[in-house]
This record gives sequence, C-alpha cells and structure tokens, in this order.
Amino acid sequence: MKKLIAMGLFLLSSSVFATEWAKGEVRRIDIENKKLTIKHEEIKSLDMPPMSMVFYVENADILKGINPGDKVEFTAEEKGTKLIVKQIRKPQ
Repeated sequence: MKKLIAMGLFLLSSSVFATEWAKGEVRRIDIENKKLTIKHEEIKSLDMPPMSMVFYVENADILKGINPGDKVEFTAEEKGTKLIVKQIRKPQ
C-alpha cells in the first residue's frame, strides 16, 4: 500500500511540476497588449505542431530584454481560449 501511495504521489508531482521548455523565435512584441508572436517548434504539452502563434503574458515585465528576432525558450499553458507564456529566456 505504501508503494502504491508513493507511486501516486510521484506521478502527481511529476505531472504538476514538469515544465516543457519550447524553442522558438520571437517575431513581434506588443507590450501594451501583453502579447507576442513566436515561431515555435512543436509543443507536445499543448499538442501543438510547429507554427507561428500569438501568445499572451500576464506580466509584461517578463518580456524585458526580449526583442523581435531573438531565439528563445519558453513555457506556456492554455488558460481559457488564450495561450499564456509563463516563462521566457534566451538560450545560454
């Protein structure tokens, strides 16, 4: 029983905390409307093939230092009918 509970907790925690970093290139940024366009690779967690797509951000501050043409890595989630970038960074 303890093994079953431990396995369940592991599966739950790994799915909740697993973050898929997608790769892409920023095409446009609209700070005022908190959105950006990214030409991205496949995003398996969102069942999305490679394409250019508009994403939103909840806080425009995460876009500081990000410019059109930059190669980026980002995490995104679906929230209602919008796709929200939660984290974004330039690859090292």
